[in-house]
Formats: sequence, structure tokens, C-alpha cells
Amino acid sequence: MESANKPNVGEKGRFYLTKRIWLPQQPLEDFNLKLSDVILRNMPKLPLGGEDALKIFPVLAELKKSHDKIKADLNYLLSHHEEIPALHEVHPRDLYVPGRAWRTFILKLWGHEVTENAAAVPDTMAAIARIPGVHSALFSILAGRAEIEPHRGSAAGVIRFHYPLIVPKEPEKCWIEIGGHHFFWKEGEPLVFDDTREHWVKNQTDETRVVLIIDFNAPMPFPVNLYTGLRYNIVRRSTEVKTVIKRASIGVPPRTAQPALAKAA
Repeated sequence: MESANKPNVGEKGRFYLTKRIWLPQQPLEDFNLKLSDVILRNMPKLPLGGEDALKIFPVLAELKKSHDKIKADLNYLLSHHEEIPALHEVHPRDLYVPGRAWRTFILKLWGHEVTENAAAVPDTMAAIARIPGVHSALFSILAGRAEIEPHRGSAAGVIRFHYPLIVPKEPEKCWIEIGGHHFFWKEGEPLVFDDTREHWVKNQTDETRVVLIIDFNAPMPFPVNLYTGLRYNIVRRSTEVKTVIKRASIGVPPRTAQPALAKAA
């Protein structure tokens, strides 16, 4: 049943592996969170922002190289803003922010490309493809005066990367707090953290904030890697994930990728 203490969290019911086979969602999430405390010892020290993040994960600089093209993709996407769903419209048992103040445009989920959505942002997808190990990617669009209350993700062993694309004119008034560490986004400056650490977001401005979120698996030692690998393959093949992908596909018309600029002779 829905939590009385956290009304922003959707109903924790059944996680459907197939249409008829399901597992109780809450015990699974609780187990993952307990495991995350063990896994954290084998992960890089997180959270990290800016150049500190790029030193540990240099491959993420691929997004900075394509910043202008990704921004052009995003501007095209925002011309279809009203069609972009709120997170709870895509996944009713996930976090809830009142109204449609938090919208998500999913590009990839647990290894599955959301084909229709990906076609709308081809240069973004090309940049993501140059980063190994990405299993999920989305644009997170948070309206002014919106708040995402404190919560923990349940995917232990997953590293989350925020690449800011649109931030308010007063960035310090739009922030994220992760396990007691306070950050605010600056365009083009990455932020990397462990999603299972409690975090919350607050936009205290009237402007929209947009980040590109990328999830990828951290290398885990044996036997933890057996569990994280098994979980990944079970979840990605589940009816639950396939249903979310169908709901997330909104059919924004495809956008033609920008041609590469010719090098000067």
C-alpha cells in the first residue's frame, strides 16, 4: 500500500517479471538498499562534481565534446514540451511530483533503446553510444518551484551521471543534496553520484532545469558482480520494464543529426 509517510512515492506492489509471474517490490528494494551499503565500499568515492568527476570517469567527457549538438537536440525536444510525460505517468509506482512539474524523456532503459524517442535526439544518442556500459539515459526536466523530496534509488552498484544542459540564471538556488553533500548545477559541469544514497532536489527559481541523466554499472568484485549481473538481466527482460518503455515512447518526430563541421585545410 502507499506509504503514509512518503506520499510522493507511488504504490509499492508487484514487480512483474511476466504478465503472470511477479515478485513483491518493496522487499526487493529493501534488499538492494542493504546490499548497497556493502557495495559502496567497492565504488569510487562519490559524489564528485566538475573536473573531479572527469578525473575518475574521463570517458564522460564525450558529452562535453558534443555539448552544442546535445543542446540543439534538447531545444528541438523542448519545442514538443507538452508531449513529454511526467515520471509518474510513465511509471506509476515511482516518485511523484505534483502535477507535471517533473518530466522525463527516456532514451534508454535497462539496456533497451526507446527507439521513437532516440530518433528525436540523434546527436545525443551518438554521444551516449561512445560511453561504454550505459544501460539507462534520459532527459530530466524540472519546472521552477518544484521539489523532488528525499529518496533513495534501489539499484545497488549503479553510478548515476548528471550532465547539466539548462540551469537557472541563479544556479545556487536550484540544488541537489546527496548524503549531506550540497551541489548546484552549472551548465556543462558533470556530477556523478551513487543513486542509492539519499538525495533530494529543490528548484527555488521560476526557471526550468534540465539535466541529461546516464546510469552505468560500476565494476564489482566477485561474487557481488554475479548478483548485479543477474539483477540487470532479470530486470531488463521483465514485463515491467517493457511496459515502461511503451508508456515512455511519445512519438516526437525524428530530428536529422547535424553534419560534422569540415576541418579547415
